Amino acid sequence: MAKKGTIDDRKSQRLPVQLLVDYRSQNGHYLFDFCRDLGTGGVFIETKSPLATGEEVSLTFTIPDSKETLNATGKVIWVQKEVPEKELTAGMGVQFDEFTAEQRTLLQDFIRRYHGEDFGQEQGA
Repeated sequence: MAKKGTIDDRKSQRLPVQLLVDYRSQNGHYLFDFCRDLGTGGVFIETKSPLATGEEVSLTFTIPDSKETLNATGKVIWVQKEVPEKELTAGMGVQFDEFTAEQRTLLQDFIRRYHGEDFGQEQGA
């Protein structure tokens, strides 16, 4: 069960989208890379230098069609190594820990606009 104020990734769907994500690791380094997919529960960040599984990050990204900037905290929950023969790029899956209610609504609205009202139902959510 998700704790209060978090988003349960298992109930969310991802949509393919490319946007720049600024993020800061626990050690204070500021980084930026492109995300490959985005959902209400998390994001896949394409990077050749992924952070360690379990590392917490602060993320900032702009929703493309609204120009709204969202800030979130998250945790690296998996790391993908590059596998060219399977067309898999290196990167990391980050699960969002917390958004403000307003930012969560902005992200959900973007996903609905991009994929339609029944996106979650069609994907079996």
